[in-house]
Amino acid sequence: MTTNVEPAFCTEVDRVSHYKSAATLADDSAGLTCSVIVGREWAAQGRAGALLGYPTFEAAAENVKAGKHDALLVAGAYPEIRSFFFDPALRAVEAFVAPLPDMVLAAPDQNAKRATEFSKIYYHPATNKLLQSLDRVSLVETEQVTSNSLACRRAMVDSGHAVAITNATCAEHYGLTVINVLSTGTPMSFVVFERTDYAGVQ
Repeated sequence: MTTNVEPAFCTEVDRVSHYKSAATLADDSAGLTCSVIVGREWAAQGRAGALLGYPTFEAAAENVKAGKHDALLVAGAYPEIRSFFFDPALRAVEAFVAPLPDMVLAAPDQNAKRATEFSKIYYHPATNKLLQSLDRVSLVETEQVTSNSLACRRAMVDSGHAVAITNATCAEHYGLTVINVLSTGTPMSFVVFERTDYAGVQ
């Protein structure tokens, strides 16, 4: 159980909403994940009064199931999304498609100048196809991380010539230099799960 995990991100939406609050993936206070970027737009359409981000989708789900939030928002590309469909405490109630921010290959400035010589790539598993599309990837060490934000932070502190596959919002926030745009505004599905005992906003 991961219900003792505090949210890393929270944004309030000023309107009467379907859900008091929804949880998704965000592991920093700036809310730089694609799920938060899309989730803010979704929430602002009267869907949720607040959006909170947790370090993993699983932690977000546990806090929804514990009654701290009414709904869970999960990106369709998340490889383990299937586990939420078969969780008896959750039910899928909505799906929609929204464009993601540009996905980029980015690095700290000193590494970006040596873009053809990078030694390690940090990436979220949802971006695996983008990783596979890179030249030389079989010659480079790779490491999966839990978010695009973490990919940036790991690349920044890596002592080698590391790069990150991340979204453009993260790259800009952390001051990384974009080497290549790997995907521009790709449409992504998102699924909303409610607690099975959700009775509506009181």
